[in-house]
Amino acid sequence: MNHRTVTLALAPLLLAGLLTACGKKEEPVADNTNYAASAPAVADPTPVEASPSMAESAAAATASAADSAGNAVSNAALTAKVKAALAADVSLKTLTVNVDSNGNHVSLTGEVENEAQRTQAEQVARGVEGVSEVTNNLTLKAKG
Repeated sequence: MNHRTVTLALAPLLLAGLLTACGKKEEPVADNTNYAASAPAVADPTPVEASPSMAESAAAATASAADSAGNAVSNAALTAKVKAALAADVSLKTLTVNVDSNGNHVSLTGEVENEAQRTQAEQVARGVEGVSEVTNNLTLKAKG
């Protein structure tokens, strides 16, 4: 066999090998670098005793949250009591009166037919147990 035939026969094999090597993904090389010097220190797992000031702060925050929740419930209960009293009054039960409360303070908003209803709504609200102050923002409906 002549030299030229061998070269032509080996050329496709060599080309196929080179193309296979080009498509091969590079394997990661192990890195033996020591990173211990630059690594952040790990937190000490030993429990830390809480200081009295931390405990007092936590207790105050808990009491404040409980107080806020209690106030929201109290406000909702007072609002419900005032709405029930307004609905029970014969002269007011057909009206839409918005009632908001904050502590012992109640605010009335909405529209009424006449001044007598406006005054009556305020008196009914003042008569509800737990109400110490009423802001009457009721307005008269426009006639027409």
